[in-house]
Amino acid sequence: MKRTTIILTLLLACLGLNAQVYIKTIQLPDQPNMPKLGLVGGFQLSNFHSTEIGEPNVQGGFHFGLTYNLPISERISFEPQLIYSKKGGQIDYAQVAYFYYYTGTLRYRLHYLETPILFNIHANKRLDFVIGGYTSYLADATFSLTTPVGYGYGELNYDDFEKFDFGMVGGIAFNFPFSKMTLKYSHGLQEVANANSAYLFLEGAQNQVFSVSFTRYFR
Repeated sequence: MKRTTIILTLLLACLGLNAQVYIKTIQLPDQPNMPKLGLVGGFQLSNFHSTEIGEPNVQGGFHFGLTYNLPISERISFEPQLIYSKKGGQIDYAQVAYFYYYTGTLRYRLHYLETPILFNIHANKRLDFVIGGYTSYLADATFSLTTPVGYGYGELNYDDFEKFDFGMVGGIAFNFPFSKMTLKYSHGLQEVANANSAYLFLEGAQNQVFSVSFTRYFR
């Protein structure tokens, strides 16, 4: 998991450097210091942070929703959001039962309604530092299973999972005219599983997500 985290961090850093080079070539207009409503969406790579379940692999997901930017001062703005976020992780397993050796890949997909609460600290017109947290509600839990002999997909037992999650968020944002791109990392502080089979495979697991968001303000 440490190696995966390092690779993802380097990937997002490269994206950020490319965006910074590009954004220096454009001239940002002076924008009024007033509230702005917008649409936000993007893609993300998520997995589970846990010492009990080994090193889960990342899986792709996405998020989309509404954002509201409220300036507090010339240096700080408050930005709550309401989004749908698809998280989860991929676990490779091997099991011996009745002299048979089973291998497979189990992909968990956790569907959240999420409310990130973010603060943008303006380093300059082009660059923001983003800090904050989030709370989320688990709307659904699904899985896909791949083995050497087949493939399956279905619903997980919803009651085996914690319904609420919360955590911390940090990142950077690059401002464009009437829009921006945000690179951020979020780390859950709540275990995702609470009972039965989910807890058997996901003991101690917490959500962690690397995401790239694109925001378009209406004004």
